[in-house]
Formats: sequence, structure tokens, C-alpha cells
Amino acid sequence: MAGNPRSNINGISQTSTVYKITRERLVRRVNIDLDRNSAEDIKTAASDLYFLFYSGLVTVKNQKNSNELMESIRLRMDYMTKTKEFTQAKTYSHLNDRLSMLYSINFMKALNENAKKNAARNGNSSESLNPKTIEKSMEGASKKIEMAHEIEKIIKDKNPGGNTGRKEGLSVDSLIDLTDKAMKVENADKILTMANKLIDIMPRYTKKMRAFSNTGELAGYYKTRHISNVLSRELAMPDEIFYSKIINGFTGKEKRLLSPGAYYVLLDKSGSMYEGDKTLWSRSVALALFRISKNKGRKYFFRFFDNKPHDLLNSPFDIVENILTVEANKGTCIECALKTALRDLQNGKMASETNTIIIITDGEDKVNMQDYFGKKNETKLITVMINGYNEGLKKISTTYMDAKLNESGALELLGLARSV
Repeated sequence: MAGNPRSNINGISQTSTVYKITRERLVRRVNIDLDRNSAEDIKTAASDLYFLFYSGLVTVKNQKNSNELMESIRLRMDYMTKTKEFTQAKTYSHLNDRLSMLYSINFMKALNENAKKNAARNGNSSESLNPKTIEKSMEGASKKIEMAHEIEKIIKDKNPGGNTGRKEGLSVDSLIDLTDKAMKVENADKILTMANKLIDIMPRYTKKMRAFSNTGELAGYYKTRHISNVLSRELAMPDEIFYSKIINGFTGKEKRLLSPGAYYVLLDKSGSMYEGDKTLWSRSVALALFRISKNKGRKYFFRFFDNKPHDLLNSPFDIVENILTVEANKGTCIECALKTALRDLQNGKMASETNTIIIITDGEDKVNMQDYFGKKNETKLITVMINGYNEGLKKISTTYMDAKLNESGALELLGLARSV
């Protein structure tokens, strides 16, 4: 075929620089061998779909396309734009390069795979794909854009253009990668849906947090000869006491600068946590805590544990990826996780961020750590017990909560976490 097949959309010219660049971006990102009989059709169709999702000015052409495959795609596009599912998807894909690109790439992959199967069945002929195959390719892409949207809401990247690096934001490639992984995990969609629902509800159920001063909070009192740090009442003493304090020291305030309460979450991923709704509930709550921390400008540290503590995570991408995809298995060592967390909090950098640990577990392990959580240790421990009981944990916990594995139980925990 000479040249590219005719586009099926109004609102942007197929010969424009923007259209051509987008077409090449799609091809470059897909990074697969396109079926030689349908390659140009697939590229053009994917580009059309990108602009259909991205722009509010683009519409599907009414004129019949002389290319048989492109005409089948045009008819399906026309039908799709009249559905409530498309209207809903358009609310979050509009001017969102990541989601528009993700839909087009997944459509491109699915259609190309079906084109190759079709060619193999028909002796490598150029026979067009049937409408049912096109429909399935679009439906598959639609499911992925829904999953990707839920992931975007959790990570809450402020750059919908998607051009930032992995550490600063969520790129198109990383979103595609994470969406593909999540699609293969049982209940990943339910975890994301529940987490986002909790986040949407939370503002109506939580109290205003205390304000943190840039000058620090009172940590205690100490003896000092520096007049600038002395309590005002110390300067109003009778002369004989005043002169005595010049020698022995005045009482001063000790202040320390605190950030607004980072979250340090330990989540049990042992085999017993796979039972029933334990995984769904606990991971939804962990994601909701992560999003709340971003909303409030609070840092979030996360660590899985089973019979040993796993890597400490604070990158948004790594946190969401691990919570969605890491399997529950192995045994449980609660003490190992808590001791590791305490060592983390004793680290100079993290010590100024938080002194509260939130552990979510079903408690199937012995805990004897009274010496670690005594009067000399200011670390607070919030224990969330899922369908279990642990006397050792209860003794050392600042707050011990029996979790109800439903929405109200999750909101209770989130409200408690926001109060620390």
C-alpha cells in the first residue's frame, strides 16, 4: 500500500507534525514486530485512538473508509464513543498523555497479535481482521486503562503528561509495566478500588490534624546559662535566687523540630495472611495510608515482613508495585520486623521523621519485647490485629486494635493513623 491508510478522525490532520510524532512515539514504545500485512493500518488506528481519548475536539469521521480493516475499526470507534464506559474513561484520559498512550499501545499490541494469528491461519494473506477481533482488542485496552487510572489515583502524580523520570513521577513506560503486572494478580483491581474508595471517604470522617511549628515542639526542660533559652519566669526571681542561678544554671526549654508525623508501616505477608479477606483488606488500607500521607505532605515508609523483614520502601512506584504484586507466603517473625523498624527509627535521618510504627498482622508469632518498648523508648506502636490475638504485642502497643475487615474497620484505622 502506498502511503499511510486514511485516518478515521476529525479534529487533527493526519499530515500534521503532532500526529506524525505521536504515531512514531507509539511505534517506538510498543517495541514489537508488527504484522507486515497490517502494520500501517495498526499504527494509524492506534494514533487515532490516542487522540480520541486525549483530545476533547476529536471526533470519529462519518465517511466510510476505503480500507477494509480501517473501516471495521472506524465502525467500532463510532460505537465505542457512544457508550457510557467511554464517557467515563474520557473524564480521566482527557489531556492525560499517560492514559491515552497506554490505551493506544495496548490496543496496538492486541490487534497486532490477532493480525499475526489471522495471517497464520490464512497462509500469510492480507485478509482483514474480523470485527469481533477488533472489539476484543478495544475491550482489553479499556480494562487496562481502568486499572491504570486506579493506579494513577493512588500515586497521585501531579504530572499527567507522564514525562518525568521514575523517581520524580510516573512515566508512561512505568505505568504500562505496573498495569501489566497488576492485571495478572488476583484481586489487584479490588485492592485498588477499595483503597481509592477509602481515600474518597476519609475527609468526612477525620478530625483536623494538629499544626506543627517551624520553631519546634517542647521536648523537655534542661539547665542552661544562655539567657536567650531561659524561661521568662526564671528572670523574675528575687536577686539572691537570680544570682544563684547564674552560677548553677537557669531552667530552659528544650525544643526539637518534628515533621508532621511520617507513617512507618509494617505489613505481614506470611502465608496465613492469604486466608479470606486478610490480604485484600490489609493491602487496601496500606495503599490508603500511602495516599493520605501524600495528601498531607507526610513521608511514608513501608516494609513487608514474613519470617524476615524485607526491603524498606519509600519510592511511590516501588510501594504501589510491591503492595499490589508481592505474594503472601512463608512464616512470621514479628520480632524481627519490629527490631528492624526500631533500628530504622534510631537512624539520624529517620528519627526526625516519625516515632510511630503501624504493624498490620494476624499475630501468629510469639513476641517478647517489653525491654524494647519501655519508658526510655518514645516510639509508639499501633498494632492492627487481623482475626487473631497476640498478648506479647498487646503489652507493648500504644494502641491495640482488633481489625474489622470491612469499610468501617478500615476507616477506623485510617482515622487513628491520622491522629498520631
